[in-house]
Amino acid sequence: MSFSSAQQINTRPNYYLSQTVSVIIPAYNEAAGIAKIIDVIRNTAFVSEIIVVDDGSHDQTGRVALNAAQDDPRVKVITHPVNLGKGKAIFSGARACKNSIVVMVDADLTGLKPEHFNRLIKPVMESRVDMTLGIFRGGKLASDFSHWATPWLTGQRCFRRELLRYVNRDAAEGYGFETALTMAAKQRNWQCEQIYWRGVSHPPSEFHRGKYQGIMTRARIYSHILRAWYIATSYRWVGKYLKNPL
Repeated sequence: MSFSSAQQINTRPNYYLSQTVSVIIPAYNEAAGIAKIIDVIRNTAFVSEIIVVDDGSHDQTGRVALNAAQDDPRVKVITHPVNLGKGKAIFSGARACKNSIVVMVDADLTGLKPEHFNRLIKPVMESRVDMTLGIFRGGKLASDFSHWATPWLTGQRCFRRELLRYVNRDAAEGYGFETALTMAAKQRNWQCEQIYWRGVSHPPSEFHRGKYQGIMTRARIYSHILRAWYIATSYRWVGKYLKNPL
């Protein structure tokens, strides 16, 4: 995987950019903040479709998303009756996408602005890279450190939808999606670029879901990451990647 970091993106005129992008927001119990995320995305250029996947939430996440859909026809809501995990939520959203370029973004971000989105999607729309990764800087210390130490785990990405064919479905289960996507990028020699999102962060699991539940969630995240890495790097991925439908 060819990988580079960039703080400034080409600002040349983009009159030739006639394509639009689909945004997938996997959400589980994110009623408190998802409306703000949707509102930011609605005010971003080139976005023609916003797909919220309510992954078995127990709060009003689905209702908030449906209210947004009433105000803007670009917003679509997919509901999982039970929690299936982030990986399956992303694939559910991808199957519903109409555009060839996809953005995925977490529902609990703070400090997100339209310009962050624009910086993320332009390198892919201009065919300069296959995938971009949004990297937090200057937000909160915990999320900044996390993205500095493990940038490949960021859930903020833009990529060509067809690339999902090569992501191992077993590795992508639960919280393993980012690792599975990263490993697919490496194995397929995708051109990738880090885009710094200054002032953006999200709350650690310990605070977002309560201390005990947060610790359990973080432990589960790490176990899914290790499992995804093991599956995606083992011989078992070879026969599955080329046969995966969306």
